[in-house]
Amino acid sequence: MMMKLKPALILLLALATPLTVLAQTGDNEELNIIEMEIDREAPKAAPANATESFSETRSSDNTLSDFSGLTGLSPFQEVSVIQRRYLPKTGRFQLFGGFTMVTNDPFYMTYGGVAKASYFLSEKWGVELNYFALSTSTRSVTEDLKSTQGVATENLVYAKSYMGLDLMYIPIYGKMAWFNEKIVPFDLYFSAGYGTTNTQSGENPGTLHLATGQIFAISKSYAFRWDFSWNLFTAKGIDNSDSTFNNLFLTVGMSWFFPEASYR
Repeated sequence: MMMKLKPALILLLALATPLTVLAQTGDNEELNIIEMEIDREAPKAAPANATESFSETRSSDNTLSDFSGLTGLSPFQEVSVIQRRYLPKTGRFQLFGGFTMVTNDPFYMTYGGVAKASYFLSEKWGVELNYFALSTSTRSVTEDLKSTQGVATENLVYAKSYMGLDLMYIPIYGKMAWFNEKIVPFDLYFSAGYGTTNTQSGENPGTLHLATGQIFAISKSYAFRWDFSWNLFTAKGIDNSDSTFNNLFLTVGMSWFFPEASYR
């Protein structure tokens, strides 16, 4: 009886062995996949040179005293500071009133009032209408030339008024300290335009007008403004000879911006 069972038992064991091997192989593959996932999620150790690139030195009171290792860190490539303008101009009007004087005329003292009206298309571009009302008196040197040396000065031309239109360009916005007490925002601008100058002889020659200046914000509606401008024109003297004249004006005054800047 036992001899008959042996072949059957051997056959059964032979069939069961491959199944066991296949089961063990499948279990090993699952274990390998689990280990790979665990390794992937585990935090990576920092390289040795990364820890050595940054070193800090602490003094006896436990405060940092040496930051030389910071040079080994990666620099910030995309860091920027965005801040709104204190005195915005886009879509706003500016009315200016001030005092002016001619700084380059050796024979006459010319001074007067200036009115300007501006509109700003953007923070960098605007258009401006200028009007100069001027008063002129002779200097003492001019009277001396006429009385003592007989030199006639009637042929000299001076301006009584100027009116023109400018295109303004405001490329620079900055801030400056006022006696270390407050920060004053300002705009640096350039302008160029064309107009007419009324002279004492009644002529109205075409005039090229160039200017530069600064607008210092006092509030969102008011500002102090100075302006240095150059007028170039050709006019006739009493002897009907054409001559080219230029006036350098230094202007200071106050500006009012409207409407209210509610979007800042």
